[in-house]
Amino acid sequence: MAERQIENLLDFIQTICELDGKLIRNGADKNENLLFRGQSNMAYELIPSLGRNRKFSVDISILDEERNLIEMAKYKMPEIFHSDLLPLELLALLQHHGIPTRLLDVTENALVALYFACCSDNDKNGEVFAFKNNETDVANNPVINAIADSYRFARGTFCTLSLFYGAVISQPYFLEQKQIHEICHKSSESGGQWIKECCEKLFFVYAPARHLRQQMQRGRYILFPNRIVPYGNSEEFCFEKVIDPIPKDHEKICGRIIIPKEIKAKIIQELRLFGISREILFADSVDIVCEEITNSFKRKIRGDIQW
Repeated sequence: MAERQIENLLDFIQTICELDGKLIRNGADKNENLLFRGQSNMAYELIPSLGRNRKFSVDISILDEERNLIEMAKYKMPEIFHSDLLPLELLALLQHHGIPTRLLDVTENALVALYFACCSDNDKNGEVFAFKNNETDVANNPVINAIADSYRFARGTFCTLSLFYGAVISQPYFLEQKQIHEICHKSSESGGQWIKECCEKLFFVYAPARHLRQQMQRGRYILFPNRIVPYGNSEEFCFEKVIDPIPKDHEKICGRIIIPKEIKAKIIQELRLFGISREILFADSVDIVCEEITNSFKRKIRGDIQW
């Protein structure tokens, strides 16, 4: 993995171009592209909001309330979180409206990630991660919706993967491939092993771009399953009620770019020249757009050329 500390915006762009130049695109089994995530503090882990503040299954955290969060949102706003949404679509919509989920935001636009690495925590160094994703099929595998559905089928402190597989295989999102799986996996134990193998890779997922914000931010997601551990003395494995962060030296991270705190303000100012600003990235929020309009005139009055 390449790690570099940049000195300015040009340095950042050159670094991204170098990373992109190392990708393989052969028109067959390799169609590698880059996805990015910016974090304003290098101390932050790569973990979704639902998984934070929980290292062990006995810890108390918002993960305990995953089902209640989702069901209450569906109950109070059925016109938004309606029942015919696929599980992944539901999580993406919940994420958009601020409910903690097992999704981590990433973007196809490196400059958007750079903005989020610089827009806050001005006394801390930020960082941008470049993930290498081999994208040969834009269709989401049914297992992705199964993991997004974990709140229904991986309940309790532990849930064996065979039980989880047996529950999700009958769901509508598996109908297209159900016959194939029934042939390949003669038992729920075999299906559970397949779930384990799927979860050993990062899930880079698409969700419908229902909102202007997602379109402007070129949003994508990483979907996180629960931690997988051996189940007792058996040969089985189970989901534990913990979500692990992505290690910052993960094989899918091909670049880690450090943004010194001293240049954050200048980069934010320069990004405006490329159409990357708070009011653009959150263009569907009337409050944010109006706040930025007000701030721009306040800066004009005091003669502040900085952002």
